[in-house]
Amino acid sequence: MSQSTYEKEWQRQRSRSGLPPKHLAVHRWYLRLDKPWEIADRDPPMNGLTIMRANNPSVAFYRFLYHTAGEEFVWGDRRRMSDEKLAGLISNQDVHVMVLYKQGTPAGFYDINFSDPAETEIKYFALLPGNIGLGLGGYLLTQSIRYAGQRKVPLVLDTCTLDHSSALENYRKRGFVVYREEDEEYPDPRLDGTIPREAGRHVPLAE
Repeated sequence: MSQSTYEKEWQRQRSRSGLPPKHLAVHRWYLRLDKPWEIADRDPPMNGLTIMRANNPSVAFYRFLYHTAGEEFVWGDRRRMSDEKLAGLISNQDVHVMVLYKQGTPAGFYDINFSDPAETEIKYFALLPGNIGLGLGGYLLTQSIRYAGQRKVPLVLDTCTLDHSSALENYRKRGFVVYREEDEEYPDPRLDGTIPREAGRHVPLAE
């Protein structure tokens, strides 16, 4: 079986040298969907699914979503933010935090930004632990694209080699096209206590 684009890039990042101390080698893909309003609807993979907007969510609730979904994938950026700065971001009327519930329990979320009149951006997209491999990722992504399509402008997002190995392919299957990619150096949040050292076991510590 041939290697996927993600697998090839993951191996290349593992061999990169000359990184700053305590930094991870990361490759990022930027993707674009020109006409999100044209995507076909998709039936839910199971009963009991609901997607609701968390209107003006509390910092505590947002941190629950972000920390729980992102810890495995070494998400550190918004963990490092102060409560005040994070509250300013998620209370913005143009930022919609959309939560997937499975039988009444949070199972995933996406964070979508409508502030740019020229394009909509999905900033974060993830399932919570225990919900991967159930068909929820493709379903939630389709619904997020349809939600973004209420504005007749392109939809953009990005993913990287720290994200789930199927993320890039999931986006491509729904019509997203890579328009830019680049190497990055990302400070390992497990080395300064932002995230527990045992998180992200698929990513070696940047020691």
